[in-house]
Amino acid sequence: MAVKREDVKTGTILDYLLWRGDLSFAADPWNDVDSLIMSQVSYANFGENRLTFESREQVRVGDLVTSGILQRYPLNIIPSSVRYHRRFYPVFAETKRFQEIRFLDQVNETDPERDIQFSAMTMEVPGVGTVVAFRGTDPTVVGWKEDFMMSYESPVPAQAAAVAYLERAAAQRPGDLYVTGHSKGGNLAVYAASHVSVEIQARLKTICSFDGPGLDDETMASQGYLNIRDRIHSVIPDESVVGLLMHYHPDYRVVESTATSLFQHEPFTWKLLGKEFVERAQVSLQSRVLDQTMHEWLSTCPKQERKIFVQAVFSLFEKKQNRGALPEMDAGSRRMIGEMLRRLIATQAENTYAMHIRQPLAQAAEELRNRLWGEEEPSFKSDLIPINNQGVGFDAAVEETRRAAEYCGLDAQNVLRLQLFTEEMLSMVRTITGEMDGSFWIERSEQQYQLHLTTRAQMDRKQREALIHASSERINDASRGFLGRLREAFEQAMTSDRESVIYDLAEDRPKGMLPEWDRYEQSVLLKLADDVRIAIRGSQVSLTVTKAFSG
Repeated sequence: MAVKREDVKTGTILDYLLWRGDLSFAADPWNDVDSLIMSQVSYANFGENRLTFESREQVRVGDLVTSGILQRYPLNIIPSSVRYHRRFYPVFAETKRFQEIRFLDQVNETDPERDIQFSAMTMEVPGVGTVVAFRGTDPTVVGWKEDFMMSYESPVPAQAAAVAYLERAAAQRPGDLYVTGHSKGGNLAVYAASHVSVEIQARLKTICSFDGPGLDDETMASQGYLNIRDRIHSVIPDESVVGLLMHYHPDYRVVESTATSLFQHEPFTWKLLGKEFVERAQVSLQSRVLDQTMHEWLSTCPKQERKIFVQAVFSLFEKKQNRGALPEMDAGSRRMIGEMLRRLIATQAENTYAMHIRQPLAQAAEELRNRLWGEEEPSFKSDLIPINNQGVGFDAAVEETRRAAEYCGLDAQNVLRLQLFTEEMLSMVRTITGEMDGSFWIERSEQQYQLHLTTRAQMDRKQREALIHASSERINDASRGFLGRLREAFEQAMTSDRESVIYDLAEDRPKGMLPEWDRYEQSVLLKLADDVRIAIRGSQVSLTVTKAFSG
């Protein structure tokens, strides 16, 4: 009888140690799960530069627990991983497979002044060779900042340090080299292997990146990367986020996880069957959408803008600024943060119709903006959409309204209201006599939203006479509706040569809904907008719809 996949018991790294920990490397050669385990061991801390090639001091895996070294030096890991590592080391140290491995060298360097968080270690594996493991991002602010710096700078300080470290380890150790890393450590492993000498590259057996972000364009196109490409083993979870950032290695394997979303970044949740990863055909829909989103976002943002964005955001954390100190940030940086967030949310909204993906992202952006500005709401302005009264730009204007409303964190009902306002404004534009070219955009200040539609006010004599003549001959019934009333006011403004407010709904709307207004009841603007105003300012005629949403 065939065994169904769901009936086969799968495990994780801890189960692998129990299942196969008694097998020597002679009986069962080194594999990618072993490299994954070493990438996690890189988060261990053996003291500030205690282990060095020069000192000849070594630490044996079998002595990790009994020596008390792990108790003296805390692990450099994020809090959510602590519980996994505490269970891992006692089992790891007692396995026949790993207990004779020796730690030969470890480097730890964290310097906010230089924007570097870097750590790596070298291990001797009897009968296998030398393993160089690069640590991923630790809990420090500078560590996370350096990750974001990869979006505009190459090499970042940690990448340069990784190249130097691999060269140093290769000079100290003969024979085969295995390079591994998790998260940022995976990026460092591939980057370093791509930039060392051809002689060192020839000794590299495998380069493992476990959910590590990708590389810059120049490295991906380099001869060094091409030299090692077929030895890069990239593994990402099925809901990967980190592993799909930047230009990632195209030949990756997708592993199932016992966790969901960002928590799948934790390798202790990855499913194993024996010494193999339990694989899926592709990453999840959420990951594919995010992959597309991030690459489109990066493609629209020049490197200089990304740099301003990263420096502005992390200056808040580094200086622990609060609302009172926030004005010290220059206005350009604050605008850049808002614009980059707007682009990211707009792109994400465009790429998915799944509200369970779109809405949490919009809410997260709103929360971040609130943390950046405190109670003070930043102003917002969408892109300008060119339109004319032949219908050009209408769909784009409605879509821009949706994007902007979702970016600002409005719920589905209020997003729809603003879209209906836009559609009604544009339906008025379609009835304008003659040719009309204009622009549409949406603004927010605190909780007040304004939809703007503008065109030029000054017309030459021939154009003005033609418009006045056409307006006077138009059938009166066409002007009786609310939109007809707006059109008449808008055309009047287009033929005027002085600044004034031509129409203001707040003044025109009756206190109570009188019988003569019954014919206007189908107008969404009339029923729901706080104000509708047509005015001439300089050389522009503007139609502005205002609506405030609470909370």
